[in-house]
Amino acid sequence: MTGLPPNLPPAAAAYRDAFPAGELVAFPLTDLDTVGIPVWVVALFPDNPALDGIMPYGVGYGQDEGQAVLGALGEIAEMVFPTLSLSARTKTRGCYAELAAVLGDDSVADPLTLCLPAGSLVGRHTPLDWVEARRWRDGSTVLVPIDLAAYSSKELEPHYRPFTTIISNGMGAGPDLEWAVGHGLLELLQRDGNGLLFRALDQGKLLDLPATLPAATRALLDRFDQAGIELMPKFATAEFGIANLYCVGRERDGREPPTPIMLTGCGEAAHPDRDQALTKAICEFAASRARKAFAHGPRALAERVAPPGYVERFMARSGAAAKSSDPRAFEAMTEWTHAPASRLAGWLAGSVHAVRSHKPFGELPAAPIADGSARARATIDAVAAAGMDILYVDMSPPGVDLACVKVIVPGLEVETMSYARIGERNTRKLLDRDLGLVGFGPTTSSRRPVRLTEEAVERLGGQPWFDIERAAELVGPLYPLYREPEAHHVAAAAKEPA
Repeated sequence: MTGLPPNLPPAAAAYRDAFPAGELVAFPLTDLDTVGIPVWVVALFPDNPALDGIMPYGVGYGQDEGQAVLGALGEIAEMVFPTLSLSARTKTRGCYAELAAVLGDDSVADPLTLCLPAGSLVGRHTPLDWVEARRWRDGSTVLVPIDLAAYSSKELEPHYRPFTTIISNGMGAGPDLEWAVGHGLLELLQRDGNGLLFRALDQGKLLDLPATLPAATRALLDRFDQAGIELMPKFATAEFGIANLYCVGRERDGREPPTPIMLTGCGEAAHPDRDQALTKAICEFAASRARKAFAHGPRALAERVAPPGYVERFMARSGAAAKSSDPRAFEAMTEWTHAPASRLAGWLAGSVHAVRSHKPFGELPAAPIADGSARARATIDAVAAAGMDILYVDMSPPGVDLACVKVIVPGLEVETMSYARIGERNTRKLLDRDLGLVGFGPTTSSRRPVRLTEEAVERLGGQPWFDIERAAELVGPLYPLYREPEAHHVAAAAKEPA
């Protein structure tokens, strides 16, 4: 074990002790940027052959080193425990219609409520692999497609082809089940709430911050100001009574960032309390700048902060993780790494860095949230009060006081602008925005039917389509804002002979 700071918080030590045998390597990325907010990488090189092809690592951040290392260890947990759990778990093979006829409609998740890709051929009669989830409300068993439960392709049967690109959204970890479910649920709410309102579709609602922010948050703002960086915290939504916001920024006065890709940094947050949401978004923005420089900047930059041989060992292990399975992300990131800061700034000017209106910070939800347990309870209660069904796949390691889950909520939607996953909620949102992305009438190779239940089609007033070519046009060169390739792969490919 190398690099971990002494006197780890008890929660960080609990993660460390629960991991399978292997070598932990930890080091800070903080010095890659000028802001000084702690950002750490922790990687696990496991001895367990069940994890071959998986490179468990995390990037953590916070107001001190302990928080940063804890966050990184939590990300490792969300990579390791799903693979060790799901790859060995029995899968049920069958279609929704057959399984529901035997088990009951409430015991099987309907694929038509799970945000399928537009034009997908998957339906209620499509054979799928299913794994067991639990309903938070009453603990009952619900089968869900492994396509949504998995973290990586390692957890699938050898010849199984998932109906959508596997993503980690909804993963949660913590000291107990409630904490982990709340963690994963907030991640789902974050992306469901901001997915059509930032990045290439940025609505440009800048938050007007008061002078009476907590001292710790004000200190974070001062760090960026002293570094010559214009911080731009923005408002996404307050659905479910959750403050959903994000933070972007750019160097002032014609300065350039230490590495051009830092201009594309973004921090996201969803939290019942606006002050804590803002603090998280600011810290994550700092982490995003450093992480992108490390993961996708010049290899010499990564080797400057990483221990000798780390990048080579990382490259040798990685490959099956969820983030390595998107060729479009790899190609677009390759273009980014060759772009000067001025070109990246031009691509971002009309969206990510645009300001079109202002939102008073004091209008966002506020709540007395003391810790992660209170945060989880408030979030779970808010989603349940909205009538949504919270499901979770429990992948917790046995015999330790830690929980790891994948949360799935039928009706919440992610990855519309990247993987064309869309359901009733995002159809309604895009109809309201009138961007030419959804409509009614004949379908084409580009205008693909949104896969919905008959009831949802009736509520919408007809069968809608989603235009994938229009989505690609709107995203343009900004695709890596949505999906990134695995770390260090672009820099490594640049050195390969033609």
